[in-house]
Amino acid sequence: MSGMTGFVRSGSLGVAIAVLDDGSGACDPNDEVLVAAPNWTAAARLMRERGYRRVHTSAGRMKPSPDAVALALGTPGVVYRRKWATGEEWQPLL
Repeated sequence: MSGMTGFVRSGSLGVAIAVLDDGSGACDPNDEVLVAAPNWTAAARLMRERGYRRVHTSAGRMKPSPDAVALALGTPGVVYRRKWATGEEWQPLL
């Protein structure tokens, strides 16, 4: 499922996006997760620190929306989540 991840660079930071299991044990991924970080490794670490255990070691080709990129770049290091494919607003995981 590495195709359900992505990383786009913007200056010295990048924005990582991944569709991940929320830990409920459901077969399908349940959360879209977004974070701005210097690289994919740092972004994956931040996602894992928020409880997402199965984060891929490299990014795929998924592209976050321009609005999502702007949100993440405005608050680097803050991990955001929303239910996958629902169009909900991004919620910070604090």
